[in-house]
Amino acid sequence: MKHLHYLNQPDPLAHQVADFLVADAKALPIDLSETLILTPTAGAGRRIRRALAKHNVLAPQFSQPMRALLPTASANPLANANEQEAAWAQVLQRTNTQRLYPLFGNNTPENEAELLKAGGVFCDLCNLLAEAALTPSTIELPESEYEYDDSNRWEVLKHLYLSYLETLKSWDLIDPNAARLKEIKTPTAPFKRFVIACVPDLPRAFERYAESLITLGKTVDILIWKPKGAKETTNDWGRPDPSIWASETIEVQPDAITLTKESADEAKLAIDFALHTTQKGDFGIILSEPKLGNAFKTEIWSRGGTAFLPEGERLINSQAAVLILEWEAFKKTHDLRVLRRLLELPAFIAWIYPEGESTQAEALATCDGLLSKCVVATLQQGRELCKTPLPDSAHDSYKIIRAKGRKLLGAIQAKLSASGLELIETLSKSGKLQASATTERVCELAKSLNESPAFKEWSGGFIPALSRTLRHESISIPPSSDAVELNGWLEAPWLEASRLALCGLIEGQLPKTIDGHPFLPDSMREALGLTNNAARFARDAYILDCLLRTRAPGEIHCFCSKFDADGNPNRPSRLLLSTSSAELPERVLQMTGKPHATRTRPLRQNNWRWKLPVDVIPKVEKISPTQFKDYLACPFRFCLKHVLKLDTFTTSAREMNAAEFGNLIHLSLESFGNAVIPMGEEMLKLDANAIYELAHGAFEKIAAAYYGKNPTPAVRIQIENARTRIYAFASHQAELFAEGWQIIDAEKKVEANASDPIAVGPLKLSGIIDRIDRNAETDAWRIMDYKTFNERSTPASTHFGSALKAWINDAICEIIIKGRHSQKAWVDLQLPLYRFILEHSLGPTYKIQEPTTAYFLLPSDPYTTGIEAFVELNKTDNDEAYESAMNCAQTVAEKVAAGIFWPPQPFNKPWEDPIEALMINGSAEACIDPESIEILKGGDSQ
Repeated sequence: MKHLHYLNQPDPLAHQVADFLVADAKALPIDLSETLILTPTAGAGRRIRRALAKHNVLAPQFSQPMRALLPTASANPLANANEQEAAWAQVLQRTNTQRLYPLFGNNTPENEAELLKAGGVFCDLCNLLAEAALTPSTIELPESEYEYDDSNRWEVLKHLYLSYLETLKSWDLIDPNAARLKEIKTPTAPFKRFVIACVPDLPRAFERYAESLITLGKTVDILIWKPKGAKETTNDWGRPDPSIWASETIEVQPDAITLTKESADEAKLAIDFALHTTQKGDFGIILSEPKLGNAFKTEIWSRGGTAFLPEGERLINSQAAVLILEWEAFKKTHDLRVLRRLLELPAFIAWIYPEGESTQAEALATCDGLLSKCVVATLQQGRELCKTPLPDSAHDSYKIIRAKGRKLLGAIQAKLSASGLELIETLSKSGKLQASATTERVCELAKSLNESPAFKEWSGGFIPALSRTLRHESISIPPSSDAVELNGWLEAPWLEASRLALCGLIEGQLPKTIDGHPFLPDSMREALGLTNNAARFARDAYILDCLLRTRAPGEIHCFCSKFDADGNPNRPSRLLLSTSSAELPERVLQMTGKPHATRTRPLRQNNWRWKLPVDVIPKVEKISPTQFKDYLACPFRFCLKHVLKLDTFTTSAREMNAAEFGNLIHLSLESFGNAVIPMGEEMLKLDANAIYELAHGAFEKIAAAYYGKNPTPAVRIQIENARTRIYAFASHQAELFAEGWQIIDAEKKVEANASDPIAVGPLKLSGIIDRIDRNAETDAWRIMDYKTFNERSTPASTHFGSALKAWINDAICEIIIKGRHSQKAWVDLQLPLYRFILEHSLGPTYKIQEPTTAYFLLPSDPYTTGIEAFVELNKTDNDEAYESAMNCAQTVAEKVAAGIFWPPQPFNKPWEDPIEALMINGSAEACIDPESIEILKGGDSQ
């Protein structure tokens, strides 16, 4: 028999359900063991169970409607979600592409991940249809409701569905939805009584099941929440009527609504409201927008508490999940960027080096070097390159990377036979990976998939299936006694708290929009008996109305944010606009007005300020000509980079950076120079072809030594680009030889520890001059620096900047540009310092003309290759520019030697500021520890 009961008492809903269950009891204990209670959520069942605990009862069973339709016993096991998706995937894999065209068009899934994703779509479709007791083979399309003939797609889908069932059968598995439909027709549940406890969106499938139960003489009680004063707005199965709620008003008072600027403001104000109770802990927080969880957890943590999300933490975020998936991905691709992500996990390092042969920092630095300096992408490329000998002239940093790379990649190679599951099991047993319910669950899922018949003959689908499982599954860790529970919307009716903060009331989340399924648009759902957007609106409006009627005025408050976490605008929920016509204009103005903002730009407290990693900055004794540019740009960044040796690294690099690309060409031209210098004046007879053979031969050897015989595609393109520049160099160099210019020195090294060091002020100079030429006919000297800019640039454009931006007075100078006096500022001192070095090196015994300076430009366009003289520095009748440059260099050297690395200067580059994170709160003084600032000002330098 079917009975309808309204719950209209002021008690909490769970208590009303409990009181109903024991109301007709005639003896103790009250026997509810043959009663099945259907609840909308598992949380509702837990609360009813607690309410029953005060009575002497034999406990009932609890379930949700669709879960209750699964048979209690079955000849074969039910397929789990992974096995269902795998069955669909394998059916799609076996089906002719032309047959699948109506479903996918030209985008037929190809690899395992795409096949499983498509299988997931079909599983979702079958689960939706099952809620109306339908399958792809039994559905009848409501033609009048659909815009075009879709029968062809459904015919294909019906054929695939039958193949899907046969595939499961071959694995001795049963489709859960097929089992549900069988249970509906022939119920096997052992219960005598079924209680549908306030389920506002009862699936039609369970309605049909209940009707079958009634024919078998079972009792079905339907409980409907109807607080005092509420209208009768539900049908006799407890579903709110969409036609009624489409025009029904919801009496939310204006002062019970708060519009905030962003989620952080919403969290703060909502928790302030919740805590303002007469009885400690008598509050509930409801999040209808799941993404609010992080903001609320952060706010609760900042107040010294902990938050609990009943749905739990997603397994994909656990260290065990990252280890198993990333290791399997690395085994498949051998991609060193995947390896780097693994090296960020201490547990992985402990697995690779169980005896502590290397540290995590060393392994990461080695991997970074392989990626950025060596530009290798895969394990094999890295191992081959590390075996390739480097030239003796190679910088020590390259040699160190190669040596450590051989060790690291060798250790990785030795582990490739181990599976991801073996990895985490080994780490768990050794204690290197902390034992936890999360780790155990990851292992359990991996083992389950590994042993499933679905993947025994389809090993390629194992990892994509595991990845999908870990992304969708969560694990709930029991909360501490004082944890603040953050509940979902459907839990709201079951909370016992007097005060409720309803948060995230934005359109799309409340009411929850049902996104259009590719096979089941909203226009089809009502005709098929499925939940649609109108029904969802009615359900959520009904719940909000009931909540308002069961709380005292002022004890319930609605919150919504104007912007989401990404800065995108939100729309307030229609439920907040379901007011009377007279009040609607005012409500619209309220919901579109200025939001509440609880904070301005966050400022760090003193104990959060950034501190130097050292108490005393090391004393600087030498400097290179190229480093003056960095100091003139910003002394603080100069200190981080050149003194403290702090630098950034990007794992997104796929090619040589500008410095490495330039280095490849520099090394090749150095080798060319060293080859022709011994020839003396005979070099002047070399033509373009001979020059190219010498330079290109050196280039080929160096490229192979630094990047291997099989570089990445991007590096191959760069090598071809460099080869083009070498060819253009040869053509122009032949002209220089014809003019009488001899190469006197190539890559001239200036050592700070030489017996006769060159100094600027208190600092010794160290560096390399690309090239020094002398003209055999005029005895003129010229210093040149190779530049591989993308476009042709003049030395003046790179050495001079705006005087208005100069922070050192001695950097400002008067120069003549195109016959006009102009006030500029030195931003680079490279070429003036090279001239200074040459004059010092040659000494007074050489009667030479004042050396000139220039760029030897090797841009990407070979037709613009050539010499660009530093005209403004090379004037023989007036040397004010040179004297100004040396005066500026003297000042910079004195400041560096004194340990003055303050104040920071604005970052004026088109790329991201590498120290932006240190300046996130505005001025440097507000972000850096005062003691560190004093050190940077030169206060504690030694």
